Amino acid sequence: GATQAIFTAITTFIDKGDEVILIEPAYDSYRPSIELVKGIPIPYELSAPDFKIDWDELATLVNIRTRMIIINTPQNPIGKTLKEEDLLALQKMTEGTDIIVLSDEVYEHLIYDGQEHQSVARFPDLYQRSLLVYSFGKTFHSTGWKIGYCVGPPHLMSEFRKVHQFNVFCVNSFEQYALADYLKDPKPYQELPAF
Repeated sequence: GATQAIFTAITTFIDKGDEVILIEPAYDSYRPSIELVKGIPIPYELSAPDFKIDWDELATLVNIRTRMIIINTPQNPIGKTLKEEDLLALQKMTEGTDIIVLSDEVYEHLIYDGQEHQSVARFPDLYQRSLLVYSFGKTFHSTGWKIGYCVGPPHLMSEFRKVHQFNVFCVNSFEQYALADYLKDPKPYQELPAF
């Protein structure tokens, strides 16, 4: 599932003493996964009422030990979505660094009020340093089945697969076939906000 992909991404790229910036409140698996590999979670706390990221303020957390920034859009648990200007700010902030962006986009189809999902995949320079995590379980209302996926540029995915091979190994084949058939018609997941 997506949580396994998140765990794999963190354990692949984070070593003892590496810092990982978390935008909080955050999904509850991020911090323990970082701590398990002896990484250091660096929180950036969102504030009500708008929960907007001040990218200049967040940039003050970046230093030579920063190895990863985890974003989540729409964000679990508060539902905040990142806009194009947010991702452009992140792209600019990470330019010329070795920082990896872990972009948790499992709720990509559950955006309301006519908003459009802004994926890291839409920004080529940002994509080159990113791993993007998705969940069929969230999209098709079958979270207990635990099938998700991770995409990213080849130089990151080749390293990711080295850990994934021994962490998850494979997903049950019947569910993969079922999802492949179901994906032939995009209507069910494109109409999730109305549903």
